[in-house]
Amino acid sequence: MTPTLLDNFNDGTVLLKLGQALWSWNICRESCRLHRYYTFYKANVSSYLEVSNSSRHFKSHQDIFTALQTIRSNPDITMDELSFQIRNWTGSAGSSPGGSTAAALTAKLLVMVEPSPLHQSSDRLEKGTRRTYWNSDTPFSKYIQGLFPVENHPILSSTQADAELLADMKSDLRATKLMKSLGITFRATYDISNHLRYDRKANVVEIFHHVAFLKEQLRATKGAGDCSIPSASIKMGSLPRPLVIESLVNSCSFDPEIMKFEFSSIRNPGEETITYIYFADRLSDIYNEVQNPRPRTWLERQVERKSGARYMMMATLIGVIFAVLLGMASLAVSTYQTWIAYQAWQHPVTPA
Repeated sequence: MTPTLLDNFNDGTVLLKLGQALWSWNICRESCRLHRYYTFYKANVSSYLEVSNSSRHFKSHQDIFTALQTIRSNPDITMDELSFQIRNWTGSAGSSPGGSTAAALTAKLLVMVEPSPLHQSSDRLEKGTRRTYWNSDTPFSKYIQGLFPVENHPILSSTQADAELLADMKSDLRATKLMKSLGITFRATYDISNHLRYDRKANVVEIFHHVAFLKEQLRATKGAGDCSIPSASIKMGSLPRPLVIESLVNSCSFDPEIMKFEFSSIRNPGEETITYIYFADRLSDIYNEVQNPRPRTWLERQVERKSGARYMMMATLIGVIFAVLLGMASLAVSTYQTWIAYQAWQHPVTPA
C-alpha cells in the first residue's frame, strides 16, 4: 500500500493509524472525540511542511507513525539517537540537517509539549515563562521527568491533610471565585507543561484543553500496572498516569468533552480521590494570590505603597529626625532662657 503523503489529510485511515501509533488501537474508536487533537496534529504537520525539502525527512504520515512507535518502544532514546534513526529509515543522506526538527515534532505529537526552542514565541522572555527543552543527549524519559517534577505540598499533596482545610482551599480555587474576586481570566493552551501556570502580569491562568487526548491516555494505561513513571508510561503512549489525572479539569469552557462521564472506562479503583503532586506548587501560587492579592486599582497601589516596609522605615526615620530637631530647638530655647536669667542676675535693675 502506498503511504499517505504528509499533505493529504483526507485519507480516512490517517486518524485510525495515528491512534494505533499513539495508543495501540486495535479497533476503530469513535474518531469524532479526537477531532480537537487531530486539528492539532494537522496544524503541526502543516507547519512542518513549510520546512525546506532538503531538511524535511518525513515524507508520509507513516514516517511520523514510525517515529512515534520508536519513542514508545525506547523511552530512554535521546534526541540525537532518534534523529539518526529517522535519517536512517527515511533514506536521508549522511548528516543532512532537519533530524532534530523531525524528532521534536514527534515528541510534540506524542505528549503535547513543546520540546524545541525553534518555535519559541517572542514574548516568552517578557512573560517570564520558564521552559525546559529536550537536549540532544538527554533520554526522553528523563526530559519528561524533569519537565514535571514531583512536588510535596503539605495540604494538596498529602492523603492525611486536614479535610476541612483542603475543602476550603479547593473552594477558593474554583474558577468562578477566581474570576469574581481577582478578575482572573483563563486561556486555553495546547502545551500541557503550561497547565495551571499563572501569569501575574496579565492576570491569566492557562488551562490545557485537550480533554479527549487525556482520556485516551488514561484508557491506554488503565489496568496496565504502575504507569506513574515516564519510562513505563511512555511505552503505553502516555504521560505518567497521576499527572494525566491531575490535568483533567471539571470545566466545559474550553472542551465540552469533559462533560462526558466516563469514570469506569478511564479510572482504576482508588483513583476517586486526587492528591496533587505535579501541579501543587502552581495551585499554591494561585491560592497565595487569593489570600494576599496584589493591588490592582490606583487607590490600592497607593495604600500598598504607603504601608510597605520601606515606607514604614522612612516614616520612622523622619520621626527620629523630627525628634532630634525638636530636641535641639528645646535646647536652644533653654539655653537662651538661662542666658537671660544670668544677665538679670549680673545686672539687677534698681527700682526708681
